[in-house]
Amino acid sequence: MSSRTKDSSVKNNKNWDDVLARFDIQNQDDSDLFGNQDETKTVTTEDTAPLGPRWAVRAITLVGCVTVLGNLPLQSYLPGNVTQKFEITLDKSVPTTSTSTEQTIAKQLPVNQVNYASITKTLIPAPVVEASSAIINKTVPLKLKEKVEVAEASAPNPPNIIVADSSTDGASEDRYNEEIQELPLPKHALVTYTGHELINPESTWHTYTVKRYDNPTNIFSQLKQPDVLKDLQQIEPIATALKDMKMGTIVRAKSYKGKLEELAFTPDNKNSFVVTPTEDGSFEGSWQKKQFEVRQARATFSVKNGLFLDAKRVDVPNNIVRQVVTVFDWDIDFSHDVRVGDQVTVVFENIYHDGDLVGSQNLLAAEFINKGKIYRSIRHTTARGLTDFFTPEGREMKRAFIRTPVAHARVSSHFNPGRFHPVLHKLRAHKGTDFAARRGTPIIATGDGEVQLIGRKGGYGKTIILKHREGYTTLYSHLSKFKKDLKKGQVVAQGDIIGYVGSTGLATGPHLHYEFRKNNIPANPLTVELPNSMSLTKKELVKFEVDAINMNLQLNVLHRFAMENFDINSATGG
Repeated sequence: MSSRTKDSSVKNNKNWDDVLARFDIQNQDDSDLFGNQDETKTVTTEDTAPLGPRWAVRAITLVGCVTVLGNLPLQSYLPGNVTQKFEITLDKSVPTTSTSTEQTIAKQLPVNQVNYASITKTLIPAPVVEASSAIINKTVPLKLKEKVEVAEASAPNPPNIIVADSSTDGASEDRYNEEIQELPLPKHALVTYTGHELINPESTWHTYTVKRYDNPTNIFSQLKQPDVLKDLQQIEPIATALKDMKMGTIVRAKSYKGKLEELAFTPDNKNSFVVTPTEDGSFEGSWQKKQFEVRQARATFSVKNGLFLDAKRVDVPNNIVRQVVTVFDWDIDFSHDVRVGDQVTVVFENIYHDGDLVGSQNLLAAEFINKGKIYRSIRHTTARGLTDFFTPEGREMKRAFIRTPVAHARVSSHFNPGRFHPVLHKLRAHKGTDFAARRGTPIIATGDGEVQLIGRKGGYGKTIILKHREGYTTLYSHLSKFKKDLKKGQVVAQGDIIGYVGSTGLATGPHLHYEFRKNNIPANPLTVELPNSMSLTKKELVKFEVDAINMNLQLNVLHRFAMENFDINSATGG
């Protein structure tokens, strides 16, 4: 070889330290990883003159370095995973601290295929270990029954490095040790109960609302359970609850093939009495809450074929329509004034049980547009406990008084200051009006008021006096009996039953003597000018305005829908 060729070879053949220096890679001390070694390998080279930039050579060298690493992924430093970054140092020698088995395996492999990682006082991040293990296991077939573990003394959980024999043929690649773990099954089936009782889909519910003159026999016949009534009446708590059933009570019976599974009824949609069968074939019952659910419903419709027919078309119950008629009856003559095209809007309460719609309860707010004039009403309960309907301004919708306290009664004696008394046989002023009716006919309060007197009062016999606002009082006498549990100081509403027709005191037959007074001065109840309506007091008006905000907003929205002929019943669920 010529001297020129030799000089060129010296210049082009660099040792490993030159490569590291060229790429600014720090040469690491592996003594902490491989233990103390007696001999260290030192490679010296002659300094050479700097070479010009050869990018192709540098790129090829870098690719070779990556290849030598055995396809280990070079992970970037992750700030959130480790506190110190780690470095990788290459070494062609097998560490002297390895076991005899490891040394034997290592001798069978080419030295340049085994690489060792040096960790500088930190752990390799878990993603790095998992990723590198996955690539090694996928790239290099597992053919050895032993694993060579290269660990650092300072690392608490060093990764395992699996060394494979590349000299074996491809036919044995599928034969490798696979560790199989057998997981024992639980002794009992997994529990999937989520807190809901199992439901028999073949069970059926029957619903009935108690009417005025219903009895238990008729009620249970309507529920398809006539035979179970006698058994229930033998159980004292259930029998007591059945006696308290009143008009409007919703009763539901759940049965399967005629056998009663559950009975539930509620008088006020808040408290419910629930009856269930016991294991011994008997029944048990108790009062419970939250069995029946009250939800708001709303609807709007135009009068075309009749008030009740058009309301039924949009699922407004008849009892809600009757409340609408009662509320607006003071302002609209429903016999003559209702016209085709009148618009009705209602907000009311629906009653649900076990997910089923079982009835409706109270009208909460309503709007009636009659002949282009808008009437609105909102339900409100005053501080005294009286529930009534008021205008948005806080005035009662109804008149303060009605003229007749007995329905379908005949006037037997008019108001007359110079009447001849039929019992005393002398002139004595008749300060009221007599209504002849059958004994026991209900008597109603003609206006909202408070019971001022209840008991006997001389020739009046059994008497009730009601005190109303603004100086008005009403008197009801000759009663046969008072309403049960009616007491002095109790507040009653217009239309409430307070007693029953009789002939106590100075009376020739069963009738009601009714007096109407203003500031204790008697007046003819059939001809006196009655006040239009009572307004709320200032304190009650403040509370009413707060409670009525929601209903006013709903009526405003529903009014706009009605004017645009927007069907809220199908588009927004009613």
